[in-house]
Amino acid sequence: MHMKVAVGFFGITRSLKYTINSINENIFDVLKTNNIDYDVYIHTYNITNYKNIRTGEKVNDDQIDNTEYNLLNPDFIEIDKQESIKQKLNLLLYRSHVDPWGTNYNSVDNFILAQYSKLKLTKMIEEKNIKYDYVLFMRPDCLYINKLPIDSFLLVDDSSVIIPNFHLYGRIPFNDRFCICNINTYKIYGGVFNVLLDISKSQPLHSETIIGELLTKKCLNIKKINFMFRRIRFDGSSPDKF
Repeated sequence: MHMKVAVGFFGITRSLKYTINSINENIFDVLKTNNIDYDVYIHTYNITNYKNIRTGEKVNDDQIDNTEYNLLNPDFIEIDKQESIKQKLNLLLYRSHVDPWGTNYNSVDNFILAQYSKLKLTKMIEEKNIKYDYVLFMRPDCLYINKLPIDSFLLVDDSSVIIPNFHLYGRIPFNDRFCICNINTYKIYGGVFNVLLDISKSQPLHSETIIGELLTKKCLNIKKINFMFRRIRFDGSSPDKF
């Protein structure tokens, strides 16, 4: 299967030291075995603390490794200071409606920062102007359980993207942690941040709802594959039991 793929990671690395072996074995090694050429991109944040009310995580500076991204051996990388981006974005502007997670907007802020990271990743890929066939959007803090189904790429075209078939939430059931697009659709998925402020004025910012509805409005079919992974917290634990 001759193709070239951009493997893009976005968001804080969080627990990459626990997930890197699964990424190597179930993503990178699968691509190599099938003679698929790929480049690794990452946009991440330099953070001094982390708080997630939903997961109960509260991490201080001495527990954070801001160099963990090196485990991915990325070809292209961009890092922003998260506190500077928070100030730049003025997250208070996005609070026209209630927090759908009931976390005093902590989860909303994290969603916005994740989408900003995804946009920066998308721009990196675009600016390199390398001719890719497909773009994978992935999180570095997920432990991948089964090997990436290589035939999934054949399901992706100009009107279809691929997501996992579990943890589907929102009015249009969606998993926002992994997606395969092609070179003609990746800017749609990667550009969600561009419309978040306008959307926030008319409805709550619930991640899966927003992204699922946006892709549908862009006339993209959302196809689902059996590709399982667990979110891994800073301490190596996981809320996902399967």
